[in-house]
Amino acid sequence: MARVNELSFNLGGKTINLSKEDFASAKKAFFNPETAEGKEIQMAMTVDPSAAYTTNATEYFRKAMIGDEKTRSKFRPLLGVKDRVNLGGVDVTTVTIKPGACDFDPDDTTISQKEYEVKPLMYGTVFCVKSLEESFVSDQLTRGSNSFNQQFAFMNFFFEKLAEELTEQMEIITFQGTVATNGVDGLETLMAADANILVPTVGNGGVASAVTDANVIAKLKQARNVLPKAVRRRKDFVYIVATNVYDALADAVSDNKASGLYYVEDVELKFQGVSIYKADGASDNVIIATYWNNLVNIQDLLDEELGFNIVDFMKTTLDRKIGVRVDFKFQPTFTNAEEIYFHAL
Repeated sequence: MARVNELSFNLGGKTINLSKEDFASAKKAFFNPETAEGKEIQMAMTVDPSAAYTTNATEYFRKAMIGDEKTRSKFRPLLGVKDRVNLGGVDVTTVTIKPGACDFDPDDTTISQKEYEVKPLMYGTVFCVKSLEESFVSDQLTRGSNSFNQQFAFMNFFFEKLAEELTEQMEIITFQGTVATNGVDGLETLMAADANILVPTVGNGGVASAVTDANVIAKLKQARNVLPKAVRRRKDFVYIVATNVYDALADAVSDNKASGLYYVEDVELKFQGVSIYKADGASDNVIIATYWNNLVNIQDLLDEELGFNIVDFMKTTLDRKIGVRVDFKFQPTFTNAEEIYFHAL
């Protein structure tokens, strides 16, 4: 017969007796009392509905690295590069159609290979939990702030803001980066150092100068005329320009719209049917004319085990701070220098 505070039942012909002490011991065996109490407190809180799902912080930064709606998102992507990579190039511009003849008279195809190296970069920040308690949603931290939970609404907001800032900084590095300041040589640095890049000179329309609404059309014509026709015929041929160049063209279009000199109705500016793409990260007066596939976005994304970290310093150095660190590798570049026109001061 079972005693008070005991449960007795028959299992396979054997009598099993369980007491309250047995239940208490089982709870300790299956649940860590420290984390179990924390979970109960969190479940009792009033939490924003958006905190019901786990914050996918890595996805925020993955989108920032790819650069959704930014210039580098249109480059040819080359992902997962840990150190160096070799890219081959093929030049068939000298191959022409000839009259039929008995003798074979071929033209040369030039095959080349170029090595590219990605540069290691780091993006990190830290904030005080005390500031979070005072400024945002303290009810989403456990009592005493000793157990930080990244699955609450503020972290969605926090990661989104970090990713937005990373996107903007990466856009600037894509064009203006220099090893001395950013760890990466941007496109402007690389193009200025490459003797094969086509540039404005006295002989092809005039040297580079500040772009205004009075001369922007002449600058675009110069870029068009200097480039090989084969480049201009490509479907992905594009003008990539700095913000002040884009604004100068918009002003010129507005000023001359009524005169009939030229007319652009589209929201996206075009020059003689070719898209004008505004590069927010480019230096003033920069004009790059080429095709998208000639520009390469080389990256190692956040797939490595330690590529993305969120650290609760309370559990390490006892600081009441939360730290975020993202490690990645990046290098913008191009393949065929002789098929790029570059205007810069």
